[in-house]
Parts: sequence; C-alpha cells; structure tokens
Amino acid sequence: MTGQREICGGLRIQFSCLPFMPLHCKIGAEVIALNEKQLQEMEQKAYDNGLFVSKLSKADAETAVRKIYAVFKNQGFDYIIINDEGMFRFNGDRLRFAELIADVGELEHGNKYERRLTPYEYDFLRGYVEYGKFALARQSDDIEHPRRTVSRVIVPEDTKAYQRLCRQVIGQEEMKRTLCKLAAVYQFARKREEYSLVSPPIHKVLAFIGPPGTAKTTAARFFAEMMTEEGIIGGSRIAYVTGTQLKAKYVGQTSERVHQIFEGNDIIIIDEAYSLVNYNEAERTDNFSQEALAQLCIEVEDHSDDKLIIFAGYGGKINEKNNKMKKFLSENPGIASRITFTVQFSPYTAEEMLDIFEALAGQATFRLEDGWRELMLPFFEERLKDENFGNGREARRFLEHAMAIAAEKFLRWAAETENNSPYGREREERQRLSILACEDLREALLEFKKEQGWG
Repeated sequence: MTGQREICGGLRIQFSCLPFMPLHCKIGAEVIALNEKQLQEMEQKAYDNGLFVSKLSKADAETAVRKIYAVFKNQGFDYIIINDEGMFRFNGDRLRFAELIADVGELEHGNKYERRLTPYEYDFLRGYVEYGKFALARQSDDIEHPRRTVSRVIVPEDTKAYQRLCRQVIGQEEMKRTLCKLAAVYQFARKREEYSLVSPPIHKVLAFIGPPGTAKTTAARFFAEMMTEEGIIGGSRIAYVTGTQLKAKYVGQTSERVHQIFEGNDIIIIDEAYSLVNYNEAERTDNFSQEALAQLCIEVEDHSDDKLIIFAGYGGKINEKNNKMKKFLSENPGIASRITFTVQFSPYTAEEMLDIFEALAGQATFRLEDGWRELMLPFFEERLKDENFGNGREARRFLEHAMAIAAEKFLRWAAETENNSPYGREREERQRLSILACEDLREALLEFKKEQGWG
C-alpha cells in the first residue's frame, strides 16, 4: 500500500506501508530518497528534540513514543510493557516516522493525539514532529541548492568526553594517547571524503585489551562518546553486552538476536567475547555459541564502516594463562581480521593504586588520615607481584574492607556513649563517619591478607 500526504509548505511524502522500504519525499518534480539509516538518524534527532521540549525523563519519553505510535496505528496501549520481541517490533514502528509526520499534520486542536496523550506527552509529540518537518524541508532545500557538507574539526583532547575520561580514569596514559590518535584518524578520513579524495576505508572495529580492573569498558564508553561528539558516529544508541548475552534461549534464534543488537544500535561494546568459546578440549563449543560467532562475523563485516564496534577483554601485559583475548582471536580469524586497531591497557603501578584508592575514598566522602600512603604502599607493591592481581578492583575491595572495620568501631562507640551528654555529639558523629583512620586501614590490611591466604 502506498500513498501521498502533504505535511507543510507544499512538501508531500510519498510513502510505502511495507516495512523497511525506502522513504521517498516528493517536492514538486523532485523526489528525495531516504534510506533506513538516514531515516533512523532523523528520527533520533527528532526524539532528542522532543525530549528537550517536553522535559520528560528518558523512561517517560520512551513510553510517550510507544503511545504515539499506538495512536498512529489506532491501537490501544496494552503493549507498552513488552518483551524483547516487542521491543524489536517497536523499533520497526519508529521507521515509520515520516508517515507519522504526515498523519499528525498541523496538530489542530482536539486531534486524536491530543485526546489520547497527557499534556507532557503531547509537548513531546510537538517537538518530535516539528523537528521532522524541519529536517524534511531542509532536504528539499538541499535539492534546489546543493552544497558540500563541511564538518567542524574538533581536537580530540578538547572533547568533553575525553576530559571526563581523564578525570575518571587514573593513569593509562598510553591508552589515552591512542584514543586521541584514533579519533584524529577518523576525523581525517571524514574530511578527505568531504573533498571527494579517494581513501581506503578505515573500519571502526577495535579491540580494547588489558589486565582485569584497568578500566577497559569505562574507556570504551568514553571513546564512544568522543566519536559521537565529533560527529563520526551518526547516533548515540549504545549496546553493552557480554559474549554469553549474545546467545538466545532456543536454537535458531541466536543469529537474529545478534542481528537485532547491531541493527538497533550505533555503538556496540562486546565484553568478554571469549566466553562464547569452550576451551575445555574434552567438550566442544555449544551450538548457540557457534551460531553467535558466525553471525558476529557477518555483522562486523556489514557494519564496520557505519557503527563503532569494540571488543574488550583480558590480554596484553598479562600471564599467558589469562590471556583470553589472544587465544580467542587466534582461534577466530574471521573476527580477528576485521579488527582495525588494538588499544592496550597497562597494569597499574603501586603509586597509581594509591591514587585510585584515594579517589574512590573521596567519591565516598571519606577523608584519609595522614600517613595512610606510607602504610599502604608496601601492601600494593607486594600485591603487584601476584598473577591474579585485580588492579583497580582491588582498591575498591580494600576500601570496602576498611569501611567495614570503621563501621564496627563506630557502632561500638555509639553504643558506649549513648548516655553521654548530647553536647557536641553530632559534630563528633560526623567526624567519625567521615574519616578512615590509619588504624582502620591497618586492620583492614590484616583482614584482606588473611582472606587472600598470604602474609
């Protein structure tokens, strides 16, 4: 079924009701063809505009969008609470964004959307649709007055995402330099495209490799934000999955699950992809994992240019037994051959571990008693020698031990002084609740060593 509707200023949409068909916008004798990716990008920007106009939370905005498309299709709202299959169907509805614009028209008073939506949801609809009209009108203007798209160059170090990365992640200077180089490479390639200079494609498939607890997934998220901020990636929809989460419940459904993850997101971060593989020689990798790996190769090949794909896992400067990414990539050349760049993460030094511990304590609003660094430095120097050293995770675990010691002491003090004069008690309580004393840390060290079975 096809049709045409006027939406504004003589702009008419020629649309097809068949899913995933290209959208054609007809202006006079000119026809604008929008592919699925262009339509998704336009819809996402319209969504962001609706969010800004209505001031709704993201959760409420998602509900509003579902209700809007339910009204558009003249359905009820019972399907708003939906499972994974329903979510995929809902994402398909959003590809009918241009048809929705045509259906909404000029939003006359008392229209069906106004009757069925709350005032805040209706404000969202107005912002959502008005941006769509603006975007389609701009497409029309581009046909009559074609112009080269010139992107703005952004120094990677100046992006807000990179600055947040530097504030949150201690050390890892080599990793940070590499991310800036990669961001520059992708901007350089885009700039060459703008001037029609022939260049080999630079795929956006990366591997983030390092010991456990070195902020690999955190850095992956910030790098994704850098790429979005620089306009390298068209959207900001992000999927963070582990290898095992790629598998579906039933045979034959895994490939579709992997496909939908790639189709529905602009950035895909896959943590511990090697969990798909059984390295026990006595057992073979299950059918679900084999199906996931096969589909993963297809998706990475199909989307290496238009999406950012990051594989994160243990590897690099690590003992051979735990170098899981190295083994995974060597046994899966179809994936390894598609990885363009590798970002290496280094184990932390003892001094960096102290800085991480101090930062975590500060985030938890604890003050550390003078002398704590001298007390804890030998502990971290010794821990670095352990092949199972957890890097940043160990700083968090030790902080939790120290907090447990401080908590016990505080409760004993509170019980013993319950009948004392209340004068000045609140101030002393706040002080005791806000400090980790060297004695607390010393006891936590002994407890931690006992738990680890050494020292």
